[in-house]
Amino acid sequence: MTLHDLTNRYGGHTDARVVEIDVSGGRRELTHSDLHALAAVRAGQLTAAGVRRGHLIGIKAGNSLDWLAWDLAALAVGALLKAFPDSTEVADPSEFVARHGLALLIADDSVPLTAPTVIRPDGVPGENVAPSSAEVYDGEDVHSLVYSSGTSGRLKGLRISGSGTAYVINRFIDSFRLTAADRHLIFLPLSNYQQRLSVYCCLWLGADLVLAPYQRVFQTLRKEQPTFLIGPPVFYDTALQLSASSGADVSLGDFLGGRIRFLITGMAPIRRETLEGYWKQDVRLLEAYGLTETGMVAWNTQDAYRLGSVGKLIDPDAVTFLEDGEVVINRPAPLSRGYFETDDGSAPEDCFRPDGSILTGDYGRLDEDGYLALIGRKKDVIVLGSGRKVHPAEIESAFVSVEGLSEIIVVPTAQSARLGAIITPTDPKDTALRTRLRKRVEEVNGSLPPHQRVMSMVFSERPLRSDPAFLTANLKLSRARAAEHFAATLSTAPAADEGGR
Repeated sequence: MTLHDLTNRYGGHTDARVVEIDVSGGRRELTHSDLHALAAVRAGQLTAAGVRRGHLIGIKAGNSLDWLAWDLAALAVGALLKAFPDSTEVADPSEFVARHGLALLIADDSVPLTAPTVIRPDGVPGENVAPSSAEVYDGEDVHSLVYSSGTSGRLKGLRISGSGTAYVINRFIDSFRLTAADRHLIFLPLSNYQQRLSVYCCLWLGADLVLAPYQRVFQTLRKEQPTFLIGPPVFYDTALQLSASSGADVSLGDFLGGRIRFLITGMAPIRRETLEGYWKQDVRLLEAYGLTETGMVAWNTQDAYRLGSVGKLIDPDAVTFLEDGEVVINRPAPLSRGYFETDDGSAPEDCFRPDGSILTGDYGRLDEDGYLALIGRKKDVIVLGSGRKVHPAEIESAFVSVEGLSEIIVVPTAQSARLGAIITPTDPKDTALRTRLRKRVEEVNGSLPPHQRVMSMVFSERPLRSDPAFLTANLKLSRARAAEHFAATLSTAPAADEGGR
């Protein structure tokens, strides 16, 4: 698969479908060949508007067939799509277009139509409206410009590689044995590049594709019956809970539409209890690991999997580890060629090194069978008053088998030598369970080195990893936010504390 070849290939798929479900439940459907025809019309309109090869086309809109058509039209004329997250504010459209070097901005109703270069996703641009200030990318293997929120939740702009895109898709097709018989559901924003990888994959194969808003994802699952999907841990937690409340005659597999071959998660750590809940019901929920900077690094598959790991390395020869355990990637075709904006204060060299290698910011280790386990994030490392560094995720893994524990989050406290833990019981109302959990925490503590022991704990009524108040924009846990919220209680609480949220 290459993006160049994709432009013509998907037009020949007359049976494969792309479906759009809107928030109200409305349904719109096109064949791949119909989508190709719509993209060809859009490509002609781009040319008439003055868009040329290398120009940037901005898009800020919800998922739709029109979103896909503009993306594919840009690909056809050699322009680059610059995808903005839903949270992007556009106060002054003309200033926004000029600041981002855009030839055209396709935007939803949140952006006023006060500039000739701004149109709606289903609209038609005027002729020769591309401004002279439009930036031109030339001579680089850059397919698109996207934003990633990273672990901090603040935006980083990334230049996405066409060759890196093709590399990831080809490996994904082979590893998961995807064919034209598959049907994929996307419910996360297309501005997230992972979703566009899935789109190109389905278009290449002639597989069905369904776009649905998160608000209607569970209704869509049952009606559209996908064979695979990719989602964050909070989605799988919710699906498991809803399935359990649907009645004994509804299995998890049926709740998910009845045709699921596999599910993938990998945007944040997932609870072992959730993984086991799926596998016990013969639904294969597989962890994977990757970054927008590098592309996918490791994944479990239907044929090779190990619960608690993020799978086997896709390219063992491309992965090394620094002395402290940080994962380093060096492959010929990484997904990204570098940053173009960073709002979190990091410098490009913090990730992209001069020798072509990419620092992931993740600590990991391989087991004897080649499965990768992630220990934690560099930004999550807690430095104790003694100068000793600890990985909170590594400590949390020691408690994974504790019965009655739904979630544990290890955080620093105001007392620099004292670690705290925020614990959610499986039954938050059961006071006897809290007593047993306190005892088990003390027992597990005894098996840990002194610097890794949890010295105070509080209880939370619900898991923080499922609570939007403690998640970043890309649905990852914000330990800093959790530590701040519970700071006062953790600093004074003994291990048997009854305080909490």
